[in-house]
Amino acid sequence: MKTSITILFAAASILFNGCDQPISEYSPAGPDEKEIISVLTRYQDAKNRHDLERVLSFLHDNGDYTFGCGIRVSKAELKSALPGFWAEMNSEKLAVVPLSHECLNGDYYRHGEFKNLELKVSKDTAKARVMFTQKFSSSLLLYFSLARENDQWLITRTEWGFS
Repeated sequence: MKTSITILFAAASILFNGCDQPISEYSPAGPDEKEIISVLTRYQDAKNRHDLERVLSFLHDNGDYTFGCGIRVSKAELKSALPGFWAEMNSEKLAVVPLSHECLNGDYYRHGEFKNLELKVSKDTAKARVMFTQKFSSSLLLYFSLARENDQWLITRTEWGFS
């Protein structure tokens, strides 16, 4: 009986804690990875705070970004669209959140955390994949493309994947 309870607690701990590793705990393989992790971490913080200027500072001027229900937009279009979108999200209007599961992505959550980073760097470009998680409710894939320009890593593309 005691062994069964111990196994039950261990299974519950694994289920609730999983193997999720915040990107802050990722061990970078070199200085480029360290810089990219810093960019992604600060980008995540800026999005969570709905800080438009900081979010835009991590994006390449000629990038291609996903927004809302999979619409592809430029940095200039994000600059125009995000303030109103965030205002609606903060108003807690249910009509803002899409009913279709295929449209639901991390843009529709006010806060989240990047976990389980997979990162590949090739000279001045990089690809990253994270799980965007919101407490215990959901996890969604988020893909990034990045480029180093003028000794600075910038996000050139974002793409939401499936949970």
